[in-house]
Amino acid sequence: MELQGTRFGTLEFDGEEIITLNEGLLGFPLSKRFLLFPYGDDSSFFWLQSVDEPEIAFIVVNPFDFFSDLEFAVQDTDADAIGLVRGEDVEIFSLVTIPEGRPEEMRTNLAGPVVVNVANRQGKQILIKDYSPRQALIPEEIRQNFRQQLGSQQPTRKRAVGGG
Repeated sequence: MELQGTRFGTLEFDGEEIITLNEGLLGFPLSKRFLLFPYGDDSSFFWLQSVDEPEIAFIVVNPFDFFSDLEFAVQDTDADAIGLVRGEDVEIFSLVTIPEGRPEEMRTNLAGPVVVNVANRQGKQILIKDYSPRQALIPEEIRQNFRQQLGSQQPTRKRAVGGG
């Protein structure tokens, strides 16, 4: 199959690669079928590309790669909705937002992760009240170091002093 998208051009894929979110994502109810592929080689980031609306693509991460103490409980009704029976068949992704020109301020939505049953490629965005929808992805101390480095690289302006 082929998908002509605005971001990646033509994507070729097998129909079995599609992840179906019957309820869509919050704010994007028309996008129900997605492709998931790496952002780049050896990257912790992935693209979640809508098949139904090719102009829509999200950056996602496996939140456990960034937050080792994270715990998600998938409710029975959510597990039933995607046919999830075995814990080893689950993958969880969270959507990432990156403010333009400020990548150090990127955030991820831990309150609305996408749970995928890898056995049948069914998924669902669930709501978890215990977590933030705008969780910083980069720890504050690293962001401060980045800002300091960026500040020290700013060129200084020399002011011409005119005489006469």
